[in-house]
Amino acid sequence: LTLDRYRDLLVRGTLLVDESDRHAGPRVLVTLRHRIRDGQATRRGSPRAVSERLQFVWLDPDGGATDGGAAPYLDCRGADGDEPAKVAELMDAPWLGEPLEERARAHAIADLVPRHLREVRDARLAQLDRIEAAVKERMRREIMHLQHRALELETLERAGRKPRLNSENVRRQADALRDRLELRLADIARQRDIAPLPPEVCGAALVVPGRMLRPASQREAADALARAEVEEKAMRAVMARERSLGNEPKDISKENRGYDIESRDPDSGRLRFIEVKGRRADARAVTITRNEMVTALNAAESYILALVLVDGGSAAAPIYLRDPGRIFGSEPNFHEVSRQISAKAIETAARQETH
Repeated sequence: LTLDRYRDLLVRGTLLVDESDRHAGPRVLVTLRHRIRDGQATRRGSPRAVSERLQFVWLDPDGGATDGGAAPYLDCRGADGDEPAKVAELMDAPWLGEPLEERARAHAIADLVPRHLREVRDARLAQLDRIEAAVKERMRREIMHLQHRALELETLERAGRKPRLNSENVRRQADALRDRLELRLADIARQRDIAPLPPEVCGAALVVPGRMLRPASQREAADALARAEVEEKAMRAVMARERSLGNEPKDISKENRGYDIESRDPDSGRLRFIEVKGRRADARAVTITRNEMVTALNAAESYILALVLVDGGSAAAPIYLRDPGRIFGSEPNFHEVSRQISAKAIETAARQETH
């Protein structure tokens, strides 16, 4: 409903501010609507969509395009006051005049669309296999029963008996059921014809890091560099911890899925979603973004918040807190893009969990 009602406004675009400062410069976030169809048609004759989702693509000034994750806009806020005027010159940047929609669409076709198609096709084909097997078993059993019943009635009729049912009528019922089976199998075959439709661009936003709207300082630049080093050490510590547990970790921190590491248990195949927070040993709080909070609440059983304290260049053993949503206090409100969580509260909850 939102896409239909506000399409013109969404395509016109807006300015968003990323307070997490995860990126050095401005980027464009393009929203695409993508559908997967099967071989059936709607009443209007258009292809029937069996899956539909929004996909997001980050576009960089240097021509790069990356997956934006599930809902990257949740970690951003709208520009306030005179903030649009502070970055007005960005609107005249040459790269914004390039065919950004085509870049976003090309990346989606090459990466996001095949992934969406694979997920839908694998799930639906397995479901259709089960449905087809059940339909064949039930209807063929019924057809055989009717055919057998028709033979019994025909034997009685030849013997001069007059049963309540007519053998010819029962045969017609079997033939009708056989026709229904053929139609049902043909319908299932059409449902197997799963293919992607072209992605449609339905929104865009210029996203600037919050530091661009604040007075520049050498201290802030130094702090950003130190944070990056701490976070890198924390990621290495958690990856090593997962490998020591026999799992297969994968760094997906650049995909903005609401967690940094996807770790697979090779025995069960289950995935662990790990959000890594690297902080100096004297840190009092940890910043949790809205996207991370929402993901943690939705995937409570599989989500882990890993706190790694770094002191003197050395990373301590990661502190794992499972289902961290229980210490958030409440779900994020509509305008909340991040929340400060006490580092001590994380450590305390983790200790209670182990005991």
